[in-house]
Amino acid sequence: MFKKIAVASIILAASSSVAFASASPYVGAALGVNTLTSTSGTNYRGVPVDVFAGYGATINTNLYLAGEVFVTPMTGTISSSNNNLRTTYGFGASILPGIMFSDHTLGYIRAGLVRSHFSSIGENKTGGQLGVGMQTSVAQNIDLRTEYVFTAYNKVSPAKSPKSDAFKLALIYKFE
Repeated sequence: MFKKIAVASIILAASSSVAFASASPYVGAALGVNTLTSTSGTNYRGVPVDVFAGYGATINTNLYLAGEVFVTPMTGTISSSNNNLRTTYGFGASILPGIMFSDHTLGYIRAGLVRSHFSSIGENKTGGQLGVGMQTSVAQNIDLRTEYVFTAYNKVSPAKSPKSDAFKLALIYKFE
């Protein structure tokens, strides 16, 4: 489904005479709450800090498309029912297709990949991300974003298939 949305967005952008009319690069930082669970019952809750950069554009009148790269340099621990499943840092990339609800408010879907370090086993694992969010302008060049992101990782061991639920709040600076 994501591939269909991405292909449709790219075709629409390429065929439109006003495509990328308001394109701009941006940077931002996010703080969130993350719950990591696995099939073995392991539960970890942390506070991820994300730093990201992207390039977004309004396509036609109300369609939006952005590409974004991000780094999670650290994750603070809130609680852990079993300390053998914990992510400490990671990085990834996402595509954000969306719809402009007004000149200042955007609703979007996040689809991407993340590579996270599981400190408990000393390995990096790749996960697929799917999320939904909303972004609104709070001042000239400054946006506020809130989002929910679900991540499903490759198996860490035969008994553990980690999944993550994250709620994030971000501040964005747009270079317009």
